[in-house]
Amino acid sequence: MTARFLTIPLLALALVSCDKAKKLADKATSTVKEQIAAQTGGKESTKVDEALQKLVDQTPEGVVFRKDLPFPTRLEITTTRSRLMNCRLYQSSAIEKRVDTLKGTQLIVFKLERSGDHVRYTRQQSDFTVPAADGSDEEAKKIANPLEQVAPVIKPVTFIKSGKKWDTAESDGFHAAVLSKVLTPVLDELLIESALAPRPLWFAKHRFKIGDEIDVAGDLLPMLLAGQGKGSFHLKLEAIEAVDGHPCGVFSVTGDFSRKQFPDFEGNLTDEDVSIQSGKLWLSLLYPIVLKEELDTIQTFKSGGNGGLAGRGQGTIKHSVKRAWKSLDP
Repeated sequence: MTARFLTIPLLALALVSCDKAKKLADKATSTVKEQIAAQTGGKESTKVDEALQKLVDQTPEGVVFRKDLPFPTRLEITTTRSRLMNCRLYQSSAIEKRVDTLKGTQLIVFKLERSGDHVRYTRQQSDFTVPAADGSDEEAKKIANPLEQVAPVIKPVTFIKSGKKWDTAESDGFHAAVLSKVLTPVLDELLIESALAPRPLWFAKHRFKIGDEIDVAGDLLPMLLAGQGKGSFHLKLEAIEAVDGHPCGVFSVTGDFSRKQFPDFEGNLTDEDVSIQSGKLWLSLLYPIVLKEELDTIQTFKSGGNGGLAGRGQGTIKHSVKRAWKSLDP
């Protein structure tokens, strides 16, 4: 399959009068609003923010995924991550080994705040819910998270960058200092994954229409995959929608990828091999960031860290991430 990119010839642009150009811009703005309204069903949380809408670059010829706007230096992001799992889980330590069938939903909610070279992480919720034996939702129960390999970070942790090195604030205590040793080498990649920093590669200045397709692999992989990984993705632009007011292009996605020792803010390091059977990605129209993911996957993973119980699993996972992304810059 080949990607189809649409551009406006410079000669044609030169022939358009200022009045006609204004009419095109007004029509494009109206088109974006209509598409978002149609796709979201009018829900308040998915209506486009008017101030952000003015920054969208769209004409009847298509939309540009912008990367020219200054990336905000002050951000607040609330991330909700859900994984509906049906896996075999193998766990081992120096004193025990066990194999479990893991069926349930892992839900993690955390808040990230960035102000320049200061990043604050606050864990808000972490649950694992298993279905009742008879399948009734009413009797579903929460259990200790079997995927939590290290002691959870209960108190907020602040990371501070000095030169090229990240460290934790001394006032955050011993646990934070231990966490810092694990995350310092990889925190920049984690910030990219978490939309606290822009993706190093993004779309070229081409206009996409609904139905256009693109393959992401090789040198383009950092567009979608942070950290040291390999793989390939096939994307197709399906719609224009907003995520908490932020305008996005919605792509269907299939593909495969693998990466090693990728971190989370709790200090877990994960090796993973993932096959995306189907899914969608919500990519910002304004900045090189991914704001939402819904993926049906088959995965093999191995997770652990800080000397905790090592876990290895294999199975199907419905993976969902939503980032409520807010710039605090004036």
